[in-house]
Amino acid sequence: MADTAGAVATEPRAMDRAVQWLIVVIAELAAVLLLVLHEGIDRQWPGFADPGLRMLVYTLAIAPPLMLALAIERAGERFSFIAIGLLAMLLAAVAVHTGSDCPPGSWASRAVSMPYWTSLTIALFVLLPFLQAWRDAGTRLPIGLPYSGLYHHAWDNALALAATVAFVAAAWAVLWLWAALFALVGIPEFRELFAQPRFVYPVTGLITGFGLVMSRAQSGALRAVLRLCLSLARALLPLVMLLALLFLAVVTLKGPDALWQTRRAASLLLWLVLFGVVLANGVYQDGGAEARYPRWLRRFVSAGLLSLPAHAALAIWAICLRVGQYGWTPDRLTALLVAVILALHALLMAWAVLPTRDGRWLARLSTGNPLLAAMVVALLLASQSPLLDFRALTVASQLERLTRGELRLSAATPETCGIDATADTDPAATACRDGNPAARPVERFDLHLFGNQLGVQGRQALERLKRDPRYAGDTRLIAEIDDALRDQYASLEKPRALAADDLRVLPAGTALPASLFESIAADLKPGAPNDAIGSRPDCHPALRICVLMAIDLGGPDGAEWLFVPSGTGFSPPPLVYGKTSDGSWQLMAWVAESYNSVGAFTANALLDQAPTAAASRWWALRVGDKSFPIIDGRPASLDRRPATPSAGP
Repeated sequence: MADTAGAVATEPRAMDRAVQWLIVVIAELAAVLLLVLHEGIDRQWPGFADPGLRMLVYTLAIAPPLMLALAIERAGERFSFIAIGLLAMLLAAVAVHTGSDCPPGSWASRAVSMPYWTSLTIALFVLLPFLQAWRDAGTRLPIGLPYSGLYHHAWDNALALAATVAFVAAAWAVLWLWAALFALVGIPEFRELFAQPRFVYPVTGLITGFGLVMSRAQSGALRAVLRLCLSLARALLPLVMLLALLFLAVVTLKGPDALWQTRRAASLLLWLVLFGVVLANGVYQDGGAEARYPRWLRRFVSAGLLSLPAHAALAIWAICLRVGQYGWTPDRLTALLVAVILALHALLMAWAVLPTRDGRWLARLSTGNPLLAAMVVALLLASQSPLLDFRALTVASQLERLTRGELRLSAATPETCGIDATADTDPAATACRDGNPAARPVERFDLHLFGNQLGVQGRQALERLKRDPRYAGDTRLIAEIDDALRDQYASLEKPRALAADDLRVLPAGTALPASLFESIAADLKPGAPNDAIGSRPDCHPALRICVLMAIDLGGPDGAEWLFVPSGTGFSPPPLVYGKTSDGSWQLMAWVAESYNSVGAFTANALLDQAPTAAASRWWALRVGDKSFPIIDGRPASLDRRPATPSAGP
């Protein structure tokens, strides 16, 4: 029975009209649910601010409907509805767990949600062919599912999704052209309509539904395109295997030490393994035909496939060395997960090239690939659950390193012992004072990792550090933790107003004219229209220094004033303020932040060395041996020579 089902599954089935309309209805209902969620968030309806609810609704509105639209073949079938309904219950639990760890703020929330959506997409794409083949087999337990059925369902789903995405993109391109053309003749209503969420969501759902129907109806034609593309795998696989063998030979002769000098060794090795695994599976396809290789070339390719586990082992070695030095992070945990998955596939390839009783090349892939696919689904879903929570593992790892003295948390100035060991209560300082050179810190505790990438539990760890009595008197550290906890994107959208305490006036003791600060604050006020300034500076008296310096640039009535931002993030260029004829202060010019690749002109640079005014055809500021021209909008008041061209303030 399984063999018959597998044979049937290799040929796409025609959908009746009821199924086609059902797919459109499913897509439209999902779009309406997403519209309700959008409106609830935008209008701040009660409960819609909860990130757990958001993640739950997004997951249930996207994943189960899309899987059902790809899987269903008969309007009356119950298997797909029951199986995907049960799966939706599992996804709901995973979504609530991940959503509850999303902190407020777009940046920190995205750092949690993006790995979730990536893992969920891959896991469900791998899982769906199992459900489809199980339905085709008609057995009570998913045992002995035909490999050809799994193979063809997986590619049919991929091709249908790709064709649907192309159709939706083309349809929206036509709508965009529609709106643009009518706007040319004074009818902007279409542009306004097409930008409304109440139009975008339902229309996109309708287009997606029809795209899925058309792409699934043309699966036979898409398979012909697939066969053409997979034929290229036969040509590329020997080349990739040649690369694998040559690289392994060089590493064997020269040693792996050179690999550890860069941060790209693991990723490049994993790409090599991935190419080899994908191309080999492309050559094997569903196992129905032998690869058209001469015997000698088949043996050469087999040798290359046998080398893939060694490349995967080198990648895992590189990751482990990095973890031993710097501890776990979500990126390193993800890299290790990918490396383990690819290493298992590489081992399967090495096992598949060994001789079999029937003499078929790579025949063991039919048995091993489904087992590895099931393992991949389990690992990916576990990584987004409490069973294998990468963020929790990272928090525990980094806090343990801090406790052992391998990290420096204090904001004190580094001294001979790696930190200010005489005044610091940091565990690293204690170990250093005790004379333990092995405990000397090699890096700073990454506050922004905890504040922006580790979800709620990372932010809770920072809050605990703020309340730790050992750091109660370290005002700079408290300021840095507060800075790490803020939403980085919100600070760009709604920067706080500039305060006089944010500025360091140079030379020290120089009186700051009140009207000057009022003018600067007005120009740098959030939302103030000034194309010359562009973005607003993010000044902080303890963390991001902004300098206001008196300097004679040749304007009337003595010195001008130079405002220099910290240079971190998005900041305006250094600004030149001068006094007008009515006694008020006005923005007159600005300074090139960098010139001829000599480096940035920032506030921190001025703390070590004050600039001098250089008289030339283009007025310039000189810091040491670097010159930064005053450009764009220099007023006539700066045309005369400074009283002392070579002297600083």
